[in-house]
Amino acid sequence: MFAATFLTLLTAAPVTLAHEGHGEEPPPPANAAPRAIAHSDIFDLVGVLGPDARLWLYLDRYASAEPIDNAEITATLDGQSVPVTRSAEATYVVSHPLLGQAGPRNLIFTITAGSDVDLLPFEIEVPAVAAAAAAAPGWRETAMRAAVEPVIWAAGLALLLLGVLVGRVAAPRNLPPLVAADTVSLKPRAEPALETPHKAAAGGVPVRAAAAPMALILALVALPVLAQPLDQPRRQPDGSVFVPKPTQRLLGVRATIVDRADAPVSLQLVGQVIADPNASGRVQAPQAGRVESPEGGFPALGSRVDRGQTLAYVVPVLGAQERSGVQATLAELDSQIGIAQQRTQRLAGLAGSVSTREIAEARAELDGLRARRAAVAEGLNGRLAVQATASGFISVAAAVGGQIVDARELLFEIVEPTRLWVEAVAYDGGMVADIAGARATTSAGLTLDLAFIGRGLALRQQAVPLQFRIVNASPGLSVGTPVTVTVQTNRRAAGIVLPGEAVIRSAEGPPIVFEMTTAERFVPRPVRVQPLDGRNVLVIAGLDAGKRVVTEAASLIAQIR
Repeated sequence: MFAATFLTLLTAAPVTLAHEGHGEEPPPPANAAPRAIAHSDIFDLVGVLGPDARLWLYLDRYASAEPIDNAEITATLDGQSVPVTRSAEATYVVSHPLLGQAGPRNLIFTITAGSDVDLLPFEIEVPAVAAAAAAAPGWRETAMRAAVEPVIWAAGLALLLLGVLVGRVAAPRNLPPLVAADTVSLKPRAEPALETPHKAAAGGVPVRAAAAPMALILALVALPVLAQPLDQPRRQPDGSVFVPKPTQRLLGVRATIVDRADAPVSLQLVGQVIADPNASGRVQAPQAGRVESPEGGFPALGSRVDRGQTLAYVVPVLGAQERSGVQATLAELDSQIGIAQQRTQRLAGLAGSVSTREIAEARAELDGLRARRAAVAEGLNGRLAVQATASGFISVAAAVGGQIVDARELLFEIVEPTRLWVEAVAYDGGMVADIAGARATTSAGLTLDLAFIGRGLALRQQAVPLQFRIVNASPGLSVGTPVTVTVQTNRRAAGIVLPGEAVIRSAEGPPIVFEMTTAERFVPRPVRVQPLDGRNVLVIAGLDAGKRVVTEAASLIAQIR
């Protein structure tokens, strides 16, 4: 453990101390590594001088701040041709002894990325401190180059031997045999489990000893990474934010060059998702009674049903007084049926002397009494089928076996998820008199395209109801989801169109955007905006055309302190 800790501190120390005193020019912080920036209409190139006198290059698209990988770069340094190698994605390195000598250094880069070719002049000032560090490296820089110098191998070997010695000394020993008071000697207990954590599986090499070479190997592997300059992002005294290029790659910063345009005037309304009344339905109890399940059970939430499908049964439940009245009616009908049956049989026996018309009337009367009794008995002991009123999916299932319900009580709701509407309210009817288009946005950021259906002619709570049809309903969208409806009118206004995520709320309250004044400097600009279409906003004040504005990761830049 001692060896691992020592080597870790030895190799990590230059990361925090290597850049002290380097670079005094704004806008980068005073303690940032020496750097220079060159750009054209196509490319944005940032060069950072590392502690090992190597120039690290970060190549991006100027307009979008998008990293450019696998570009062909050739360079001349003070008239001498120097090699440029790719180190990582969109990161390149220039190595030359002149970069370790104090003074200004002029470079010219020829960059080829696909069909784009450009020539960028570049000037960087090598400080005297950095040159001295490169010419006469101290013990920290020596450790950074330990992979090629014999002294680090000697130190590693000494640490290895020290680890072996410490492991041997700290290895567990068996305790001496314990002797009981009655002189009965006990055998010493061998506990190999105690030795297992300290011994290797093969050979019995202490793990403490193995920690030293492991730390040495890790340190040697990490040296090329630690050689890259690692500046910290920070907020400047003037309010701007310094974000080094490596940090921008991690945050995913993107930008765009803005321009003024005419866009339709929009306003935002509060609404919610509702079911299409032409493709949905409510299933209610036709009368008071007890609910029973059909064969196969009640349909579950989310299950599909078809129009006319039996979803449940309702068995009528009568009070004592109602039941006694029905039973009296049944008894009276039974008596009438008996009399009619006897009359029909008597007339049928006199078929020769009685007209067929009288016999047919008697039989019809008997059949009518029997049908009447069956209807009354069905109301007493029968059950009514509750059927689906539309085809779709069950969104509400309130039926429970044995439940006593009243007439018109809701048992099921059926919704077709591919056919949903949005209902919104507008408190100023004149603003929505001429609707050109609309979009809805959920709290989760889901955007829905809407088609205007119509507006109500009667106020609802002093507001005009508006209904829209969702053009392409997203899977998983639920009825009742609150949404913000952005309504576009036919009126137009001049401004700058930006994505909604480019505008964030500042700590003071007003909305701001970040202008990318240089490759690594971001300046907050207070703006005045209005909604546009649910995805974009219209900046009507506070920003000029031609500026480079951050469109992605603006909220992350705002959190840098």
